[in-house]
Amino acid sequence: MSGHLNKNMLLRRRFCKRLFLIIFVFTISFYSSVLLFGNYKEHRIMHLTNLERCPACYGVSICPELYSNQIILENHWSTLFNAKNIFYGYTKSQRRVLLKKLAHDWEFKELDDKLCKVWNLSSNCNPKELLNSTEVDQKIIEIVQFNLSWPDTEPRKGLVLCPYAYSVYDLINPVLNNANGKKKVQMINVWTMLSLNPEPLILQIIPKTKGWPVPAYGGVCGRLEVVADEGEIISSLSHIPWLRKLKFAQKIINAAMDFTFKHDRFRFYLMDWSIDNIVANDNDEITFIDLEDIVVLDKNISPKKDLPHWYERYSREVLGTGFTFSIENLCQHHLSDHNIWAACYVLAGDEYPFLYPIPKQINNTRPHLDRLLHNCLNGDNRFHTIGKLQRVIEDMLLDPKIASLQSSNR
Repeated sequence: MSGHLNKNMLLRRRFCKRLFLIIFVFTISFYSSVLLFGNYKEHRIMHLTNLERCPACYGVSICPELYSNQIILENHWSTLFNAKNIFYGYTKSQRRVLLKKLAHDWEFKELDDKLCKVWNLSSNCNPKELLNSTEVDQKIIEIVQFNLSWPDTEPRKGLVLCPYAYSVYDLINPVLNNANGKKKVQMINVWTMLSLNPEPLILQIIPKTKGWPVPAYGGVCGRLEVVADEGEIISSLSHIPWLRKLKFAQKIINAAMDFTFKHDRFRFYLMDWSIDNIVANDNDEITFIDLEDIVVLDKNISPKKDLPHWYERYSREVLGTGFTFSIENLCQHHLSDHNIWAACYVLAGDEYPFLYPIPKQINNTRPHLDRLLHNCLNGDNRFHTIGKLQRVIEDMLLDPKIASLQSSNR
């Protein structure tokens, strides 16, 4: 009996020792993270910036605001466990913001591993050595040309600028206007963004301040971008009244026309149209939040012999089910209906169509809405159809009978 009790006491002691060891390791890990990331109010964001990798970074425009705690992270633990590298925060004026690293950790590692070789520097070089390079302009041309010349069998990533790579200098000119004698640094920043994610460039070329449906751009610091939190993704708004969905539909179609026609030099064809990449705020304004994958077309070039069909309009062909398109065809014509078809696909396509089902009362009184959406997806003249669709939706939103018919989701 005594031996049995001694055995139980021994087991309990071992258990207590193990429990104490676990608690001790957790405590050390916790306070190590606090020391590593700072306290709950100070400079935790700065650890996310990877400023030591500059100039192989996005820039430093918002670093003073981050360092002086003008922007605070919302959740401390999100810095420790975040596979998407997207963090929530707020300004001192309580405006919500997103802090985006714009790439996965493995993508940063891949870039850093090849950095020295790409720039013809010694192995294990310091990124600051890039400032001694005399080939910055050529490196930017090369990366644009590489993305453009990739065969269709390879996955393309990031910005595709076409039909000719040299247009990149006119595209990024608005970003360089305030270089203040630091053009080489900014050009290396541009190269980094083209290598990882062009979103900070796009947000400055087509800014929200000029009416584009994109997030308000706060700035960059190291490898971190700060943008406004513009609302809730519309894929989570299936419960809202159908008439509100129609308001969003109108703005999605208008956005498709803006991306295609609004800029005086370039067209912006979004490659990832999805209700998960569109958000809406309380004022029913919509914003496209993922601008990583985009085809930018210079519509003002003088075509060479390699573009025999340049002045013809390109209409999307039937390439299979789902969201499919041909980058090669987009780039060989001065105008494509890609954004128009994509907008209609978001609203009425075969994958979670945002406007469907159309309420029976609406179909009975306005059957041409369904027909026009079908024609936009499958017809031959989407530019003609989209004009009719815009007028029909505008008329429906102004009709008090439609509002009284559909005040809730049915």
